[in-house]
Amino acid sequence: MSGFRKFKTLSKEDWLIVGSALVLFMVNNIFLSIFLSKMPGGSAAGITTVYVISLVSLIIRKFKVVTLIFIIYGSIGLLSHILVGDWIYIPKVAIVIMIAALFDILLHEGNYRAPSFIFGFALFIVLLNASDYGFSYLLGNFAKPVNLKDMILSLAYGYAGIIFAFATYELIRNKRIIIEISKK
Repeated sequence: MSGFRKFKTLSKEDWLIVGSALVLFMVNNIFLSIFLSKMPGGSAAGITTVYVISLVSLIIRKFKVVTLIFIIYGSIGLLSHILVGDWIYIPKVAIVIMIAALFDILLHEGNYRAPSFIFGFALFIVLLNASDYGFSYLLGNFAKPVNLKDMILSLAYGYAGIIFAFATYELIRNKRIIIEISKK
């Protein structure tokens, strides 16, 4: 038995992050893709994604939440994209994770107050669109310019997710399970 190390079990925070990412992936890629058509400027997945990352960030309040959720979410999708020959997904998901880490830093430095979510999410959307345009340019697909209307709608959907997350957090913040998860 001396050759076996004891593995540290996941903390309650880690379970919340992993569980949230898994549920988010299932909701966005199974439920919403089947029952809702694409909305102008994005999708209902934009609302659910921002809702989840905002709510989990408010509960845990540590630098890692947004980054880890995007790492897990992107990793789950990696295999399906590679199986259909979508190799461009790999650098795209890496860039999204870097942008998510910046969002994470802004939330942490802003002490998870509403302005840090508002500014951080706006920067997140601008950088995502810029990187998408960059990929379009590099791949020679000049037919995909930055669409200002879609950016504004994406911001609106995301801000709706943030508002719902803050409202939900206010309702559940004193619940025993939330207090247990957020114990330092």
